[in-house]
Amino acid sequence: MEMHEGWNPRRANRGPSAGVVIFLALFFGLVGGMGGMLLAQQYHWSLPGAGQSAQLPQMSQVRQTAGQVVTGGSFADIADRLNDSVVHIKSTSEQMDPFSMFFGNGPQKVTGIGTGVIVTEDGYILTNYHVVGDAKEITVKVLKGKDQSQEYTAKVIGGDKREDLALIKISAKGLTPVAFGNSDQLRPGDPVMAIGNPYGFEHTVSVGVVSALNRDLPVDETVMLKHMIQTDAAINPGNSGGPLVNILGQVVGINSAIYVGNNGGGGQAMGIGFAIPSNHAKQIMDMLRSNKRIQHPYIGISYKQIDDDTRRQERLPVKSGVIVMSVLPNGPAAKAGLQKDDLILTADGKPIHDQNELMDFINGKPVGSTINMDTMRWDENTSNWAKKTIRVKVGDKPADFESRMQPQDQQQQQQQQPEGMNPNGQTAPNDNSGNGDGNGMPFPFFGR
Repeated sequence: MEMHEGWNPRRANRGPSAGVVIFLALFFGLVGGMGGMLLAQQYHWSLPGAGQSAQLPQMSQVRQTAGQVVTGGSFADIADRLNDSVVHIKSTSEQMDPFSMFFGNGPQKVTGIGTGVIVTEDGYILTNYHVVGDAKEITVKVLKGKDQSQEYTAKVIGGDKREDLALIKISAKGLTPVAFGNSDQLRPGDPVMAIGNPYGFEHTVSVGVVSALNRDLPVDETVMLKHMIQTDAAINPGNSGGPLVNILGQVVGINSAIYVGNNGGGGQAMGIGFAIPSNHAKQIMDMLRSNKRIQHPYIGISYKQIDDDTRRQERLPVKSGVIVMSVLPNGPAAKAGLQKDDLILTADGKPIHDQNELMDFINGKPVGSTINMDTMRWDENTSNWAKKTIRVKVGDKPADFESRMQPQDQQQQQQQQPEGMNPNGQTAPNDNSGNGDGNGMPFPFFGR
């Protein structure tokens, strides 16, 4: 091809050179890296290394009012904050010696120890009924800081044995009350701390978890504690009335009892303690403070669950419900026409599967209200089961209900025993000094 003078061939369009590309890549990579470092520093993030998890931003601890602690502290911080809100209670009561009738001795003084929580700045204190219920004298020691304390004489404002709660009062001002948490939000596995005076060792703390919820604890013939919190935080005699605290420093339970095994074991803990849920304790506390009488709904029967064995033995036509074992004469159920061996299947249209459901249903009804119960009764004339709806008016349980519901032979046996002895012939426990009687928990008495 002939080339003309003054003309140069045009180069092919291949884009920027390799050097320019490398330079631009390094430049933008450097800018991006510096921006990422600035963002990471701003939000306090750190990338996990091998076998490590990412660390989230730290939450700062906010100073709040007395009795409240927020996430970010430790159990030691919580113990310090509640130091002045948990009190040591010493009670003195009188008990008759079973043999005093033979020697002419008078009643003997018995000293018990326990714990309480300050609930108002002007001296109201919540504790267990079995700590102060029978006390003639009550002394409360309030801590002030780590090195000072002051003792006060207390008086009982009100108490209820069935709830095992009591409200006492000291003449003081400017105290540090506790903060209550929502016990309904607890879950098994949540960390908790117990604070109290076990065996007189003041302000002892122990840490554990919520082991279980809604435990029913039969204490004796007259007391059935319902929906208790079970914990493995160490609880011993002297912890009664003290707080069970969550990680926010809020009281979620009032420590009340321990399980000591079926073969005794004295007062030593076995990792199974029980606390009254704070939501229920607050409700009873408010009623005691306002001088309202604590009502206990009942209809006057004892009953048991219909299980497979009972159904086969009695040839019952239903698989669930409860069977009436006895009816209190002149009680609400008796007046409504309920009879022994009746089957209770529903209450106000709600199916009743076991004794716990019926007990909870009755407890949830106000005294004076009416319950419509669907029942079945064996008719001797027709040799068949007859359905019937019975309307029962809920009454207020009398103090001697459980003893009146016992068979006559058991009542006579108890009347023949000396005072201070239980039906097994063993010395009855001192309510002021421990949680449990060394014989394990008796079989539940489902009476309402």
